[in-house]
Amino acid sequence: MKLELDEIFALIDKVTEAGLASFRYEDDDIGIQIKGRRTAAGKDSRGKAPLPEVSVSTQGEKEPSAKTQDVSDSEGNIQKSPLVGVFYTSDSEGGEPLVRVGDKVEKGQVIGIVEAMKLMNEIRSEYSGTIEEVLAENGQVVEFGQPLFRIGR
Repeated sequence: MKLELDEIFALIDKVTEAGLASFRYEDDDIGIQIKGRRTAAGKDSRGKAPLPEVSVSTQGEKEPSAKTQDVSDSEGNIQKSPLVGVFYTSDSEGGEPLVRVGDKVEKGQVIGIVEAMKLMNEIRSEYSGTIEEVLAENGQVVEFGQPLFRIGR
């Protein structure tokens, strides 16, 4: 199944209008996950409905890249990108990186940003430990499931 961009936007609008907390669709070719961002009043500080977090991935059979293969054979926990987009190491243009090699992080701590469809999505660490390696470049387009960080125990 191939979804056109306008169909994806229509789906996002319908999920947002329905007030769903999350929506997930998968078939053999594509996976779409939409997570609503709610506040207590259902609106953000500007009085508007918060934008959802959207992840779209294709499920085609692809060979993992050499870097992906090397990473999976290494020690440490691998933090992967939850969506396709542009990876940023800081939360502002020209700002200091959120984490550097050698930094200790806690599970749930924001360690990066992935911009997808003009939405900035925080990447929260799935692990507690020490950043051993940053596996993606600032400003690099990353794919769903691409390794971003190696986090030691």
